[in-house]
Amino acid sequence: MKILLISTGGTIASQQSAEGLVPMDQGEALAARVPGIYQIADIDIANVFSKDSSNINPADWAAIIRCIRENQSYDGYVVTHGTDTMAYTSAALSYVIRDIEKPVVLTGSMIPMSEPGTDAKRNLEDAFRFMEALLAKGQPGISVTFAGRLIHGPRAKKMSGKRLEAFKSVYYDELGLSEGKKVTILKAPFIDRETLCKQGALANEIHFSNEVMPVKLFPGFRADYFDRIVEMRPKAIVVECFGLGGLPYIGEDLLPGIKKAVDLGILPVITTQCPEGGVDLSTYDVGQKTLKTGAVSALDMGFEAILTKLMWLIPQMPVSEAAKYLTRNLCDEVGSK
Repeated sequence: MKILLISTGGTIASQQSAEGLVPMDQGEALAARVPGIYQIADIDIANVFSKDSSNINPADWAAIIRCIRENQSYDGYVVTHGTDTMAYTSAALSYVIRDIEKPVVLTGSMIPMSEPGTDAKRNLEDAFRFMEALLAKGQPGISVTFAGRLIHGPRAKKMSGKRLEAFKSVYYDELGLSEGKKVTILKAPFIDRETLCKQGALANEIHFSNEVMPVKLFPGFRADYFDRIVEMRPKAIVVECFGLGGLPYIGEDLLPGIKKAVDLGILPVITTQCPEGGVDLSTYDVGQKTLKTGAVSALDMGFEAILTKLMWLIPQMPVSEAAKYLTRNLCDEVGSK
């Protein structure tokens, strides 16, 4: 198999500097430290950029996408990436390149490749072994591999800033597992290759909007603060509520602010602060009252999947249409366990 290794920086590529870790190693240096991957695949390397992933923005997502689109002679793609925003990148890629029926596996590490005790060697080798298994099954799609797990791209979430087992699959089964040199593929996600799936020259028009405002509630969150956020006129507001989507209406009543947002053509999206369970606005009165304002439930979508999907939808259509597509399943980002 012929694989393109796409390097973008991150901890995996970092070296110590006077001001802490900084991405310095290019893809060639990473691959040279894991010679076993050359026994698995014929590898070429593309160094797209070199950033701490906290500095990555949507233009960088577009750069990765263009690199893949411009190199479609390869069987698959392994992307080395910083861990802090890897889940956002994997979700963005999951929506945009559904037309490319090849596997893309993202990975990184918690300890730089050049340091003792690094997890980078295992993760990079796993990426190539999972790639081999995915190709054998003819299974395309975007995934993240970390600490022996293969996670579906729009369901990945970074859960720890310290542990080597940093990522978890949210509301969705893992796609695969690795033990030593043996990998097992457990699940194949659904991918809609027609809805909002651009082909040919149109596929090169990659746009993301940053007119999305996340708001995390806490007991006593001031209603007038929420009103000021609405006055800023973002295209969408993602409200991280309590439990199954609880929004307070006694004391600091946030319902009028949500209704005002709807009336102004802003899309309020309700998600939860809970790491498991998703949103169900039908269970409690706090949820049913919120639903009556015109707000949209994000159901079981993860936070990163919600944000990136909105950022991708908004440049393509009116906000009212984006509301309809937000919870339409395009790549098992919503509604499927």
